[in-house]
Amino acid sequence: MLVVTANWAIPDGNVCAPPPRGLFERFFTDVHRAAARAGFRGDGRYRPVDRVVLVLAGDTFDCLVSDRWLGGVRPWERRREAAARRADLFRAAWKHARRPLLAAARLARRGIAVPSAGPHGRPAPTAPVAVPVHVVMLAGDRDPAVERSARALPWGRLGIGVGNVWDGEAVRVVHGAAADPLATRDTGPTLLESLAVDLLARFGAAVVAQPGSGDRRRRLVRGLAAGHPLDMPLLLGKFLPGVTDGAAQEAWVVDVWRRSVERWAREARRWGCAADDHGAVDAIAWWLDRVEPEARPRPAANQLIDALATPLPVCGGQALTVAGHIGPGAGDTAARVVCLGPPKMRPDQARALRRTGPAGVSCIQAGHAVGPTALPAIAIFEAGEGGGRASEWLTARDAGGTEHVPPGAVPILDAA
Repeated sequence: MLVVTANWAIPDGNVCAPPPRGLFERFFTDVHRAAARAGFRGDGRYRPVDRVVLVLAGDTFDCLVSDRWLGGVRPWERRREAAARRADLFRAAWKHARRPLLAAARLARRGIAVPSAGPHGRPAPTAPVAVPVHVVMLAGDRDPAVERSARALPWGRLGIGVGNVWDGEAVRVVHGAAADPLATRDTGPTLLESLAVDLLARFGAAVVAQPGSGDRRRRLVRGLAAGHPLDMPLLLGKFLPGVTDGAAQEAWVVDVWRRSVERWAREARRWGCAADDHGAVDAIAWWLDRVEPEARPRPAANQLIDALATPLPVCGGQALTVAGHIGPGAGDTAARVVCLGPPKMRPDQARALRRTGPAGVSCIQAGHAVGPTALPAIAIFEAGEGGGRASEWLTARDAGGTEHVPPGAVPILDAA
């Protein structure tokens, strides 16, 4: 059984809140339940799975939305100072990542306990067996240096493998940022990096620095970071009533946001993160300045936003690809893709838990404040596991425990 999760986005906590602890507890509980359910085979008999592979498909850490980059050093620079700052950030983020990653390390060390096979092909809960677990962490666009973080974080001692791609016999797991037009690089930073550092981190530092309600404002920053970057003005407009006390404070936050957008545009031009004589920066800045919940971009900006938000093909061929970053519309007509990244939100869209785009691309919304109160994860079964089903979403329930997507209701392998 393969379990893929992504976008935990654990920050240093200075301006962006870490994920709630309960999300991780629920995730590991659901992984255990999925491993037990996977033992039921297509013929109705029970036999424990041979192994469980847990892949963290990128952005386990958020090394961009931090006030550590607001001095004279930026994360996309190759200077020694940037490497030192990045190592400091990893060490600080480890304080919030320690508990869930140690839980993953315990699975790698001890395995996961499931019932053994009893008489007549039924599970025997009183006689558990330990199924081996392999844990792999992939680098993402928010933590591209995770492989080089070995000096700061003990991956080898924890038994967690680190890399860029996980390849199985029939499934390939990638982060997927390479398929995002916002993540393409010409010179200087990508638009994603620039928006995360010179807009969102700067905005977060300004609002958190003011006395009172610091925790709520850190959660606001996390909500903005969890959604699609070009949806930030819509998300800010929707979240403001819950994180401010009155119209005056709301107006102040909006003013800070707009000044941060203006500063971001200057920094983006200075660093040269977009081509075409900075037309992309100007159009995006115009749109980011629209904070109203029902705002709609004018046609020129709308065309550019849609172009920048339409993912490129991520793969082809017959292998199933699971991507942690990209949203709806990913993949070409010949590709079979499952994505765990946040889909775009528009004012007239209901924020559904799961959306299906063209070519059978299935998506689950990743944002903790934007979507479900759970981590995005999917279990993909090997031949015969899980009653013959192809896959099931994990942790797809709201705070009240209601499961929005019934297990087995997503026939991923048949979707393309």
